[in-house]
Parts: sequence; C-alpha cells; structure tokens
Amino acid sequence: MVDDILESAEPAAEKLENYSGKIRLIGQYDADGINATAIAHELLERLGKEFEYEIVKQLYEEDIERIAGEDEGLLFFVDIGSGQSDLIQKHIIEETDKDVIVSDHHEPAITEEASDFIHMNPHFLGHDGGEAISAAGMTYLLAKTVDKDNYDLVQYALIGATGDVQKQEGEFIGLNKDIAEEAIEKGVVEKRKGLDLYGRTTKPLQKSLMYTTDPHLEGVSNNESGAIQLVKSAGLDIRDNGGFRTLADLSEAEEKKLINAMIKRGYPVQRLLNDIYTLENGYEIDEFSTVINACGRLGMPKKGVRILLEDDLELAEKISKKYGRKISSSLRYVEENQNNEDVVYEEDIGVIDGNSTIDSDFIGTVTTITMSNGFFTAPVVMGVAEAEKEKVKISSRASKEVVEAGLNLGDVIGDICEELDGEGGGHNIAAGAKIPQDKKEAFIERLNSTISEELA
Repeated sequence: MVDDILESAEPAAEKLENYSGKIRLIGQYDADGINATAIAHELLERLGKEFEYEIVKQLYEEDIERIAGEDEGLLFFVDIGSGQSDLIQKHIIEETDKDVIVSDHHEPAITEEASDFIHMNPHFLGHDGGEAISAAGMTYLLAKTVDKDNYDLVQYALIGATGDVQKQEGEFIGLNKDIAEEAIEKGVVEKRKGLDLYGRTTKPLQKSLMYTTDPHLEGVSNNESGAIQLVKSAGLDIRDNGGFRTLADLSEAEEKKLINAMIKRGYPVQRLLNDIYTLENGYEIDEFSTVINACGRLGMPKKGVRILLEDDLELAEKISKKYGRKISSSLRYVEENQNNEDVVYEEDIGVIDGNSTIDSDFIGTVTTITMSNGFFTAPVVMGVAEAEKEKVKISSRASKEVVEAGLNLGDVIGDICEELDGEGGGHNIAAGAKIPQDKKEAFIERLNSTISEELA
C-alpha cells in the first residue's frame, strides 16, 4: 500500500543523495514534527551531508522570507510547508536559486503540478493525511527510499503518527498500518493486547488507574487510595523489590486478574482494551509520544530530537515531570475559576478562557482533558489563550457522539476563520485556530451559534 509513496519519494531521495552543498532542515515543533525532524536528521547524517536544523512553531510569511535569505542552497521542510507552499513558491523558488524539498501531510495550499519544488504529500496520491499517515511516516518512507537499511527509523514514524492522534481505538489505520506491520516484523516494536492506560510502562500501577478519566472509573479516577484498593481486590501486590510496580510489570495472568476485578465492579473495561505498542526502550508508544510532544510544548523541541536519536531516557523522565507540573498548574487554574463566568462557562459549547495564565502551548492539552473527564456536559469544548503577534490561540474538541452524527469540527473552525481573518482548521474531532485578539468574543459567539445550529 505504501508503494505509491515510495515511488513519489524517488525525486527527493535522488536530490538528497546527489546534493553536495549545505542543507537547512526545518521541522515543526509537535510530536510528529520532532519525529520527522529526527528521521531527516539521521538520514542526512548517514548520507554524510553538511546541514543545520531548526524547529519552528509556525511558518509565517516572514519566516519564509528569512529562510530564503539563509546561506544553505537546499531547504528541507518536514511536517511544515504544504500549507505554505504558495509562499515557498513565491519567496524562495521565484526569488532565489535554492532547491526545496517538502515532506508533509497537511492540506497543500497549491497542487503538486503548480509548484516548482519537490513536494511529497499523501493528498496528491489520494490518501488522507489527517488519518492515514503522518509527516514522520512520509519522511520515514523517504529515508527508506534512500536506503532500505534505514528501516530502524520506522519507530519514529509510529511515534509521530501517535502524537498526531492518528490511531483509532488504539490501532493504526491506512498507510500507518503498513508501517506498523513492518515495525513489528523487524522487531523494532512489540504489539500485544492489554489495558491501554497512561503511564503503563513508567508510572506506578495505582497512578495509571487513577489517571484514567475516559471512561470515568467511579471510586478510582482521581482517587489514589481507591486505585490501590482496586489492585488489592484483584489479589495483586503494588510493590516489588521495594518499588512500585507498573502495569507493564504485571504478567499476562496478573493483568487478567486486574481486568476481572474491574469487570466485577461494572467498569467498561472493553473501552480500555487495545493493542499495546511497546518500543525497544521499554516505553509504551503513546506515553513516549507524549514526552516528545512535551519537549515542543515546553519550548525545547531539540531536546526531543536528542531523546529520540540518543535514547536519552533520563532526559525523557525530566521532561515528563516538568510537563506534568505545567499541566497540573493549568488545570488548577480551571478548577479554581469554575464559578468565574469570565473564565469558565458553558452554553452550547464549553469555554475555557486561559487569557495569559494558561500558556498557548498548553491550552490544547487542557481542552482535551476537560473534554474527557466530564468537566463539561457540552458536546464541544474550546479553549483560548493569548499567543504571539497580538493573536489568540483557539483549541477545540468534539465528542465522538456528535462527530458520528455528522459534525466536522475542522470544517466549522475553518469557515469561522475565513469570516474573522484568522487561520485554522483541523480534523472532524479536533481543530484549532489563531485569530486576532479583538475577534475573540466574536469567534466564541460564532462557534456557539454554529454548534447550536449543527446539533439542532
């Protein structure tokens, strides 16, 4: 199924192999972008190329103008560039003699035929870049086109896809499924059925249980003592050799005992059973993608590249703890202001106005958590936080039920952005935007009324 992508990657592979000058690699700062950057970084290292790299939050027109003036003759964009392909064409291709490669999965601004640079994008081949493959996956297939022995980079493709929420009910689909099968065949990842809980490989068992909020486990979710009692009721020890056991430490027989204890309590265990993908470093793939994503959110994306390429698990743990503290602080702000209608309120949608207190890089995570833990009853939740350039960042999430009923949140957000001089869009269940600060109230009102009409 990936054969058409491999074929489309041949011009980019040939350009990289034959290019003798200096290269600039530009990646995006989320989990997918960091993994795509790591793959491209390793690919260029193995080819013996001279290169510099940077990771950016967004690719604004002024960024493209700056990059056009850099010394490097070949510009290699990963997980960014498709949406700005018209600006790349205008400022780089038409105004300089530089070569450009884009390896991305976002909706392209211009068609492949209209550009004068190498543009790898699944949309050109009829694949859905939102679900079927990530930028890390596209960049991995490019690396594999250069040399089949680069298969060891396949794990980064799966971490990137996971970070971009491309798994459905715990399973990879589309082109990602083929990539996952290759990773399992090569022994780069291990797959088995189990309880898909956060911190499966790194957090104490009772912590993994208490952090489970979707579905809500009565008496266990957000209740550590209740989680401990659940473990004990299954006849399991929470400690071993002086330390707390993780869910991954349990044998299959012990995990079945825990599952049975949960079933006896009437918990919807089936919703928590998924295929578990474990990396060679021992991390479960969902948790590791969260760590890499945290590097970007904390403003340290290059540390994510270091964790991936150097397998620096000590640094990964430090990042994880720092990220956890930041999330806790942001959630505490929401809880403390739940009766303050200037900050938290609910009509047809739930709204969290983080102002300048919740960092714009964390508003998406806060929105996701409050959507899943029952903080709001509304089927759509949006968070807003101050961003750079006198703009605000919007992050929104929809429930599975309204999406299955036909709501496409990405289309709704995109349409409102067109009306209010913003930029944004996304997927049916999650979408985001950046708009001028003075349009914030208008955006909230427009989204509220649109959702009301959509669900009427």
